[in-house]
Amino acid sequence: MLKILRKLNEGSLLQRTMMHIAVFVAGSASVVALTSVLLVSTAKAVLPPHDATETGADKAEDKTDEAQDADSDADPSSPEAAVGNTGARGGSRALAQARVAKRRESAVAQ
Repeated sequence: MLKILRKLNEGSLLQRTMMHIAVFVAGSASVVALTSVLLVSTAKAVLPPHDATETGADKAEDKTDEAQDADSDADPSSPEAAVGNTGARGGSRALAQARVAKRRESAVAQ
């Protein structure tokens, strides 16, 4: 083994420099490959498969369609209908306004 190491240290400065560069490139490539394999295998273990994500998105769209159908059947003056008509962002504001309007109506009725 010592003879092999001595042979690697023989030769001109250019040969030794090229050998060091080749070893450095090979070592860097192996580190990048190993890191890539570990990262991909970890990601596959942690994240759900791609097919499950698409199926979940399809189910979510179906639920949204069913909810919109149910909202269209609901009483238009109900707070739930107000939330359904305004969307997700303005839903809490519309619900609060509907509650205030209901309180005013009940106060007037008394």
